[in-house]
Amino acid sequence: MAKRFASHTENEILDKRSKNIASSTEKANKRAGNLLREYLSEKNEDTHFEQYSPSRLNDVLKHFYLDARKPDGEMYKVNSLDSFRYSLNRYLKAPPFLKEFDIMKHEDFNESNQVFKTALTELKANGKGVTQHFPIISEIDRTKLYSSTFMQPSSPTGLLNKSTI
Repeated sequence: MAKRFASHTENEILDKRSKNIASSTEKANKRAGNLLREYLSEKNEDTHFEQYSPSRLNDVLKHFYLDARKPDGEMYKVNSLDSFRYSLNRYLKAPPFLKEFDIMKHEDFNESNQVFKTALTELKANGKGVTQHFPIISEIDRTKLYSSTFMQPSSPTGLLNKSTI
């Protein structure tokens, strides 16, 4: 007779947990880890920040948030820096590091979080806070688009086009 409850080892649990992350999220998390590692390398510091204590990581992050630049030397936009912070937090909490602290909420990171807010204010003052959106499609163009043969559900291509818009 089969057992009612399964028995999972710690390794199996970690494996399942790591497979539960979307590939795009995992890429963003790794990119955040690599960006901080590049920063530490450029500053001639130990690049194994995953082993840092919360207080040492706090010190690094408060400098990083103000120092971070794109490869061309231009400042990041507000959304990019914000995304980096969330991704780095997920990176540290995911296997194999499994950090118990949260760089956005833990009291050891109060100072770096204040500096983060300062960095966002500075970015907004430099015009990096505004997201540029495409202009709204006019009513005339929308009517023309929906009445064209490319949007008629009578053909397979038209049906596909209409269902994906």
